[in-house]
Amino acid sequence: MDLSVSIPRKAVRMTGYIGIEECLKSFIASDNMAQCGYKCSNCKGEAEMEKDMTIYRFPKILVIHLKRFYNSTMRREKLSTTIKIPEILDMRPYGPHSSHKSKSGAGSYKLYGISHHSGSLYGGHYIGDVMNLYDNTWYNCNDSQCRK
Repeated sequence: MDLSVSIPRKAVRMTGYIGIEECLKSFIASDNMAQCGYKCSNCKGEAEMEKDMTIYRFPKILVIHLKRFYNSTMRREKLSTTIKIPEILDMRPYGPHSSHKSKSGAGSYKLYGISHHSGSLYGGHYIGDVMNLYDNTWYNCNDSQCRK
């Protein structure tokens, strides 16, 4: 399962870093859907409601995609906020309504790899950092080079 997670807007204005946990909290936060066009089936009046998105079934392998490109009507930019990612990530808080049996194992997602993009909105290069599962050594992979 892939989660496409936005970086919270307040983090864009920060000069330090933000934890992946704050990005995930923002991902599951409720959104007010005022004036969305939904009408009550009984009174036909426009109803105000909230929507939220959480995880119900936790996968064995989880891929988190950070949305680093911001678009608005006025501008487009790449967000360069540093995201702190722990080696072990507990995902259970991000499935508060889940009663699925997979939730019990969701407390121990281990980090095995990161894909980095260097460059701008209009071009760049991807580099990977991956863990060797046999000796737990991290390697940086950049085109034809692979080094500890």
